[in-house]
Amino acid sequence: MRFGRVHLLLIVVLFSICILPSATISQPMVVTDPIKYPLPSWPALCVLNGSFKVVIRAPSSATKWLFSITHNTVNVKYDIESFNGFYNSSSGLWTFYLQVPSNALEGLYSLRVSYVADGASYVYTQPKCVYVFKTYPGYLLIAHVSDTHLPYGADVIARAIYELNLIRPTIIVHTGDLVDIGVIASAWNYAWSIIFNGSSKIPILVIPGNHDHSGDDAANYQRYCGPLYYNLSFGNFHFIAMDTRELGYVDIDQLRFAENVLKKIGINDVKIMLIHHPIFGSGFMVSGSWQNINALRSYLYYTWDSNLNVASEFLRLVEQYNVNLVLAGHIHREQFNIYNGKYVFETNAPAGGSLPSGVYWSYRLVNVSGDGKINVLSVGGKEPQNSPSSYPIGSLIYYYAPRNDGSTKSSSIKIYNNLDATINPLVEFIVDGSIPVSSYRFYPITPKDYSVTSVGGVHIVSFRVSIPAKTVYSITFTAINETVKPIISVDVVKSDGGLVFNVNATDSGVGVKRVGLNYQFTFSDGSKSSWYNVNDIPPKIVANRDQIIYSYSSLLYTYTLSLPSNVQSVSYSLIAEDFLGNVGYFNGTFTVSVPKQYTLTIDSSPISGVQFTLSGSTYTTKFSKSLLAGNYTLSFPTEVNVGGVKYVFSGWSDGFSSSTRTITLNSDISLTVYYKAEVPPQTPSYWIYIAIASLLALMVIIVVIYRRR
Repeated sequence: MRFGRVHLLLIVVLFSICILPSATISQPMVVTDPIKYPLPSWPALCVLNGSFKVVIRAPSSATKWLFSITHNTVNVKYDIESFNGFYNSSSGLWTFYLQVPSNALEGLYSLRVSYVADGASYVYTQPKCVYVFKTYPGYLLIAHVSDTHLPYGADVIARAIYELNLIRPTIIVHTGDLVDIGVIASAWNYAWSIIFNGSSKIPILVIPGNHDHSGDDAANYQRYCGPLYYNLSFGNFHFIAMDTRELGYVDIDQLRFAENVLKKIGINDVKIMLIHHPIFGSGFMVSGSWQNINALRSYLYYTWDSNLNVASEFLRLVEQYNVNLVLAGHIHREQFNIYNGKYVFETNAPAGGSLPSGVYWSYRLVNVSGDGKINVLSVGGKEPQNSPSSYPIGSLIYYYAPRNDGSTKSSSIKIYNNLDATINPLVEFIVDGSIPVSSYRFYPITPKDYSVTSVGGVHIVSFRVSIPAKTVYSITFTAINETVKPIISVDVVKSDGGLVFNVNATDSGVGVKRVGLNYQFTFSDGSKSSWYNVNDIPPKIVANRDQIIYSYSSLLYTYTLSLPSNVQSVSYSLIAEDFLGNVGYFNGTFTVSVPKQYTLTIDSSPISGVQFTLSGSTYTTKFSKSLLAGNYTLSFPTEVNVGGVKYVFSGWSDGFSSSTRTITLNSDISLTVYYKAEVPPQTPSYWIYIAIASLLALMVIIVVIYRRR
């Protein structure tokens, strides 16, 4: 037993080494240490000339504090000149209030902190943890995601980040189950590389779910995301994030924390609560009171129904303090409730976790006005209670070309809105600032409202545009008059699905806008079809767990063309058009390989007209037919009656002895099936029987006579 326990302990240790995040995490230090706030998952939201808080663990002797913020889209750094702070000896934490420079560019920033303590210098950087607005917004557009279950949902949430960077909501809210199990190293690697330190241009709020607790009681969640519950205020918008833990409800201590926060918020301010397990699991319009919680039990999700005291307290806070919106996840489906006609409870489907029948990976867009009105946006003209109605991940495609980083004198964008909803994305061109912005022009038309910011050697031109459902939009901003045609190449291969065109189109000037295909069939009888046209083949976009690419000077396209059965060849013309209308062509013909055919001849001897089956079909000898190369099964009867004579199968002309066989037809084959007539046995005549009987009688007489003597 002792030997077995030792081995069991070794197995546990080895397993822990394999799965616990350690040096495999991209960030070399714990995200929440020493900078406690702001965090990539709990950012500071601030405005020009406003201030934001920084909390950092450092010795009381720390001096020579320096702070700066660096923009994550444009490499522009701002030193924070104005700040004040104090040290709390009981907690060992410094708290600072930093004033945002009045000339700062709007957007998401990383924070750099440095100080000197005991003769040593310390420098720390917290990525993507500060978002600067020009002014306090009059509304919030919240993108609600949930249940990514990393590492398994890494590709899904990466695609969601790619799409939301175009839609550009005010903030992304993730309502838990960020990872599938808290001790999977790759889950935290993806959380870091995709969500916290990835390509998002939007601040992200994260709360824990029950899966984030699993395996380590949320120890890694707290290392890489921060506290299990917290609050965030921004103007007159206030978020209260809570933890429903593995038990599925909020404990009393958190409710007391929430009430203390709510007491300090104006009654007309907008309050948004974030939880993982939804309090309502059914219904739509729900009326009732926290004081009679039993009357609401049929609507409560079972984890709250099993704990009516905290359910009652939660709803008391909603009612008493006028909480406008409660966002949740966990159940992997949509659930929408309006409580007492004004409090909105919205639960969204997963963005990477498992999918019940009829559910798709999605994000939800929620518009929250400054006076607390909630508008939950939906696709297909649906109301949010008619599920599924959230925005499916993977239906929005866009790209910038040829670059969008300020290194070129042109930037273009093309957007395929395959969503069943109108979108209002933010187009943001970043072009070379070494020439005046007046040298640039829009093509084909100038948008109605756009802004220009020149900073750090680049021009940033941005505007919102309305794109109806199922439509395509494109525009370019350029300082060149390009006449060079795009370069196009193609590899055409035949597959089981048809003819596959693998196309590469390149344009380093203003970028490739469109690739199209014209084609014509030539049939085996020499006739030709009309010319057909595919006007716009969507490109292949890279947006996955390993990489998200936003701009392309060279694009890949794949199109599969179905082939009629009697096509001999396909003539085609591929068209590549850039954003200024210059067109390049690639023409060719693909000969479709026709399967070889061979003649199969089957005869029978000494009789003809024998019925047999060939791969399930019935024929008679003598048989001769041209067939496609391949394997065929022949089956002849073992006996045949012809004119009262029975013929029995005796073999094949090539020596094969069974009446059923499979042949491989890879050349002309001629076979004969042989039968042999069966001679009926001869029946003895009547006189023979009389003779035999007489002989037997004579023998009996002789024996009798012999005995009498």
